[in-house]
Amino acid sequence: MFVIAFPFIWVSEFNSDLIKNEPVGISFFLLILSLAFSSLLIYSIVNLNTLKRIKGLSRAQNVTLIKKITEENNWSIYSSNQQMTIINFSWKNSIGFDLGKQLTIIYDGTDLLVNCMSFGLYSSPSPFHWLANKKKVNKLKMEFEIGVKKRGNTLLKE
Repeated sequence: MFVIAFPFIWVSEFNSDLIKNEPVGISFFLLILSLAFSSLLIYSIVNLNTLKRIKGLSRAQNVTLIKKITEENNWSIYSSNQQMTIINFSWKNSIGFDLGKQLTIIYDGTDLLVNCMSFGLYSSPSPFHWLANKKKVNKLKMEFEIGVKKRGNTLLKE
């Protein structure tokens, strides 16, 4: 609805202002704003189910490193096995901003495939939290890469 309705309304208003020879400044500004908002929403919907690849170590080392990162950040592991880990975020630690967020980590050989998704009503994925979800993935990636470097340095010393 947001993607189509707002640009349609403001295109109609802009067209009406042009036909009536009225000032078009405000309607033009709102048209551009609605087109920008619609574009960002479309981009968010398209990228909702994308996975980010992170280079890792062996599968067992990746699993233990992910468990260590979740403990350090007070995240709770909802489900974990040798193929994937699902992390739910507690709203208590984030003042409610992470309510309904879920981080999915798939172990693909030595790599990780990561996606963070927020859920809205009736457990439907919410495209409005794309930026916050991306920050969670980037935080995990940064901490994972730091952990990989530390493990790599300890393996070289041995």
